[in-house]
Amino acid sequence: MPLPFVLALLIGLPIFWICAEFSEYRWLRILLGVAAILFSLVVAAAVGTLERLNYNSWYGDATKELVEVTVEELQAGNQSGVIDALNALKMQYHPTYENRANYDELVKQTIAQMKSSREVEPVKLHSK
Repeated sequence: MPLPFVLALLIGLPIFWICAEFSEYRWLRILLGVAAILFSLVVAAAVGTLERLNYNSWYGDATKELVEVTVEELQAGNQSGVIDALNALKMQYHPTYENRANYDELVKQTIAQMKSSREVEPVKLHSK
C-alpha cells in the first residue's frame, strides 16, 4: 500500500468511526470501530518491525567494520593496540534497553584508536 493511502486510512478510519457513532446503523459503528483498531495495530506492528530491522542493520554495519579492522590490525602485528582499544570499548560500552549506548560512535573511536596505535617502523638513518 502506498504511504499516502495508509496515512489516509490511519487518520480517516477513527474519524469515520466517531461520525458513525451518531448514525442509526449499529453494524456500521461496530465495523468501523473494529477496522480502526485493527488497522492501528497493524500499523504499529509494521513500524516496530521496520525499526527492529533498522537497528539490526545499524549494529550489523558497525560490528562488521569493527571485526574487519580488528582482523587487519592483528594481521599487521598490532596486538597490543587492538587489545588496548577493545578494552577501552569494553569500559565505555554500557548497553541498556533505553538507548543504543552510542555503539556506532564508540566503534568509530575504537577503530580510530586501533589504526593510530599501529607501531610505525622507525626510519633508519644512513651515516656517511
